[in-house]
Formats: sequence, C-alpha cells, structure tokens
Amino acid sequence: DSCYVRYASNFIHGTGRIDGEIMETLWVPLNIISPSARGMGTPHCKEVLDYQMNDCNFMKMIHI
Repeated sequence: DSCYVRYASNFIHGTGRIDGEIMETLWVPLNIISPSARGMGTPHCKEVLDYQMNDCNFMKMIHI
C-alpha cells in the first residue's frame, strides 16, 4: 500500500491522468505487422514499428 501512495500518478504533483483504454487502441495497427516484425533484427524492428506509429498518427491528423 505504501508503494501505491508513493508512485501512483494520482498523488504526484504535476502529473496528468490518462485513459488506459486509449492505449489499447494503439495496439490494433501494430498487431497487423507484428508477425512480420518478429523475424526482424532489433534495429529494423524498431524502425518498422516507428514507421507504423508515425503513419498511424499522420492518418489520425489528416482525418481530424
């Protein structure tokens, strides 16, 4: 219990709250490419995931 009070974002001055469900919506585009990313080396995998997330953010931005 003492760890919760110490590290929970509800009690830290200056932190914000996020909706945990919104984080799960970001996994859907990554699930599409995850089978092909498994066989990649670490640098290439990071680059592909970064590209996918940038594309996802761009698509959200142009549809606003």
